[in-house]
Amino acid sequence: MPNKRLYYLDMAKGVGIFLVILGHIEYLDPDIKRWIASFHMPLFFVAGGVLAYVKEASPVSLGEQWIRRAKGILVPYVSFSVIMLTMRTFEYFVQPERITGRELIKELIESLTGYGLYTLWFLPAYFLSGLLFSLLCRSQRGRRYGQLRLGFYIFLLSGFGLLMASVLHVTEYPVTEGTFGWYAVMDILIVFLRALIVQPFFWLGHLYGKISSGAEKKSMLCLSGLLFLGMGIFLSGQLPVMDLHYLILSPLHYGAAACSCAGLLNLLRAAPVSRAVSYLGRNSLIIMCTHTGMFVLYYVSLGMFFVRKLIPMTDLVLYISIAAVTCAAELPIIWIFNRYFKYLLGRT
Repeated sequence: MPNKRLYYLDMAKGVGIFLVILGHIEYLDPDIKRWIASFHMPLFFVAGGVLAYVKEASPVSLGEQWIRRAKGILVPYVSFSVIMLTMRTFEYFVQPERITGRELIKELIESLTGYGLYTLWFLPAYFLSGLLFSLLCRSQRGRRYGQLRLGFYIFLLSGFGLLMASVLHVTEYPVTEGTFGWYAVMDILIVFLRALIVQPFFWLGHLYGKISSGAEKKSMLCLSGLLFLGMGIFLSGQLPVMDLHYLILSPLHYGAAACSCAGLLNLLRAAPVSRAVSYLGRNSLIIMCTHTGMFVLYYVSLGMFFVRKLIPMTDLVLYISIAAVTCAAELPIIWIFNRYFKYLLGRT
């Protein structure tokens, strides 16, 4: 595959971040929320797998690639963690009824261990899982039946991760009490389990990048995209809500996510390039880190509920409007970070 910018991946991340915002709206219809949750976060890992395939032909060494990725992923994690902890500390002194000292220390531990505050959990998970996947790919490159062996190892690792999550009841962790040391151990465990459990999504992206390297008719892309997307919608309706943050997923969730991700990618490959959606995708990291932690979605929601009193609209229209206005509200934040605080994003 030629080493050029894949605009459909930019658009995929743009659609993905829009769905992340939409999925965080509390009163969204449960069926729609279930479908969105079944693939909106896996989509980012799938995109990472496609990029992993593309970069296999890069002349840049693996070590240099991962130094760059560490700057682009872990530096923003540290930056936004510090910002959010500062906000929470200020809240502790100004409105002590909203957060206790114990909760503040627990959030500090979550930041230090990589468990992550709010949506920041995604960044360490993406970094560690991507690193593990690249090492697995490198170990099988050029070997006989390398793709099959890679798939087998990923099956074992993700299966082990799911088993450990079930045996240790990690989905109950957020509502249980323990010592600060216990919190730290659980946080670190969950961070590594996330890296194992999302490996199939990277593998799917890697396979997709390999298969989609040739030219395909747009009509076939649209037809297959709609078919896969329909299958994803159907499968997601048969399952409980997936939540990678808390490791709530089952083997069947992988099938639903794979279908929806493949369907969306095929449709976007057939669609004309949208500069607006691509822009959101290229800046999805900033939006991911700020739309909840910095209360952008919260204040936009308040405003839009007031607007509905003046302009009647259905619930679905309201929620889509909230997500769209939140994206618009993020534009000045994106500009400020890109213009004045690039170093907080790991960019120089």
